Amino acid sequence: MAVRVAPTRYSPKSASSSRTVSPKSRRVWVALQSVMFTVGVVLVGLLLFWPAAGIALMWNFLIPIAPALVTISPGLWRNVCPMATMHMLPQKLGISRNIRMPEWAAAGLGLISVILLFVVVPMRRIGLNVDGPLTAIMLLSAAVIAFTMGSLFEMRSGWCTSLCPIHPVERLYGTNPALTFKNARCNLCEGCSNPCPDSTPELSPTVTSGNRLQQFLGNFLVGSFPGFVWGWYQVRDYAPDEVDNHAVMITYAWPLIACVVTYLVFKCCEYVLRHKPDARATLHRIFAAAAVSTYYWYRLPGPASLLPDWFPLVSHLVTTPFFFWFIVLRAPKVSWLKRPVMASTYWSGRFETTANKNLIRVAPGKA
Repeated sequence: MAVRVAPTRYSPKSASSSRTVSPKSRRVWVALQSVMFTVGVVLVGLLLFWPAAGIALMWNFLIPIAPALVTISPGLWRNVCPMATMHMLPQKLGISRNIRMPEWAAAGLGLISVILLFVVVPMRRIGLNVDGPLTAIMLLSAAVIAFTMGSLFEMRSGWCTSLCPIHPVERLYGTNPALTFKNARCNLCEGCSNPCPDSTPELSPTVTSGNRLQQFLGNFLVGSFPGFVWGWYQVRDYAPDEVDNHAVMITYAWPLIACVVTYLVFKCCEYVLRHKPDARATLHRIFAAAAVSTYYWYRLPGPASLLPDWFPLVSHLVTTPFFFWFIVLRAPKVSWLKRPVMASTYWSGRFETTANKNLIRVAPGKA
C-alpha cells in the first residue's frame, strides 16, 4: 500500500503563548533582516566604488557598536545578522541538503573560526582599515562561504554556530545578556547544534558538547582575548606602501604575545580556584568584561580630534564600570533567544490518518 505524506506549515495554536514568532512579528523581523541585508549590500558597494565612505561606515560606525550590541543583546544581532540571512537562504529556497553536522566537524570548524578571528583582526592594521576593495572582497568571500555552508548543512550548524569568526566573540561578550527574543530564524528546533548557542542560558565559550578541542578553544578564548584586544591597540595602521615583513611581524606580534600572557595569567588563576566552580565562573566573566572594557577604553565614538579633551576620561569612567557590572555582578538569567518547540516533540503528536486514499496528513493544532 502506497502511503503519501502531506506536511503542512507549522503555525502555533496560540501565538501569544508560543515560543515561536507570530506571523505579525515575523513580518517585522523579516523587514529588519531585509534592511540589514540591504545595508550590507550598500556597504560592499561603497567599499568597492567609494572606499572612503565605505571604510568610514564600517570601521567607524558599524564595528564600534557591535561589541556593545552582542554584550547587551546578542539575540537581537543573531536575528538580523546579514551573514545569517545569507546562510539561511538555501533553507528558504529549499535547496539545502540538510546534512547533520558531525561533532568532530563542528569542533574542526570551531578551530578554524578562532584561527580566522586571530588572523583577520590584525589584518585591519595592514590593509583592511584603509583598503576598501580588500575589505569588500573579505565580506563577499564570507557571504559565499556562508551560503555554501547553508546549502550543505542542517539549519544554522554550518556557519552561524561553527565557522563564523564573530561567533567566538558573541559567546564571550554575550555571557550575560540583558534581553532575550523569540527566535526569528527557526520555526522549530531541529537540534542542529549541541549545545544550541541561541537557547542555552548562561552560555560562555567554555560551555561545549564535551569535545576536548572545543573545551580548549573556549578556555583559550576566555583567557587570551583581553590581551589580544590590548595588543591590537598597541599597533598603528600601516599605509599600503608601508606594509612589509617588519610591519606584518609587528602587527601580529603585539596581540599574539599579549594574548599568551593573559592566557597564562588566566590559567594560574584557574588553578588557584580549581576547587571553587562558582569562583571560576566569576573569573571567566571578569576576563570577558576585561576584554570588552579594553576595547572601549581605546575605541572612542568618533574621531578623537573632534572630541573635547575631557571626553576620554568620562568615557573610561562610564564604560569600564558599566561592563564589569553588566557581565560580572549581574546574575545570569536569560538565553540569547528562546528555544522554539522541539521538532520531534511537535510533529510526533500531530499525525492523523484519514480514510481518504490512505493519506497521512500533518495537522498543526490538533493533538
